Amino acid sequence: MPQPKPKNPHRGLRVIAILKFAKGVALGVGLGLFRLINPNVSDLAQRIATHLRIDPENYYLRQAIAKLADVSPRTLHNLGLLSLFFSVDLIVEGVGLWYNQTWAKYLVLVATGVFLPLEVYSGIRMFSWEKLVLFAINLTVVAYLAAILAPRRQDRDPAPAG
Repeated sequence: MPQPKPKNPHRGLRVIAILKFAKGVALGVGLGLFRLINPNVSDLAQRIATHLRIDPENYYLRQAIAKLADVSPRTLHNLGLLSLFFSVDLIVEGVGLWYNQTWAKYLVLVATGVFLPLEVYSGIRMFSWEKLVLFAINLTVVAYLAAILAPRRQDRDPAPAG
């Protein structure tokens, strides 16, 4: 009699991997910031506003353009590099989780867990439901990965003598 195929015990890893892939779309943002390294950022903002059919005399648009004009090309370059690095990290995490790699589980556990105290501090300082939901999701991811990785450590520990 054929044995039923066992279900993947870690479907949650696939969900987390998909979320990491989605967040990795920030790669486009990182590359987009590189394109903004232009001495005439305000002209670029004007063209975008025109393309989006936003009134060029709009107060908020004027404020945004004024702020963009003050951003140095070096700052944009650094933000672009940071976004690119972060995006590549997210994609690597997603690929590793998709293929159920132990290193990826540890990477996500550390990369997500390290920011939990900052999220708590930020949530206490200025509460919002969005922050609470994101904190809950990140805490769930950390707890889930810790639960998956815990049996591995127990398998390696020798049985107590006695």
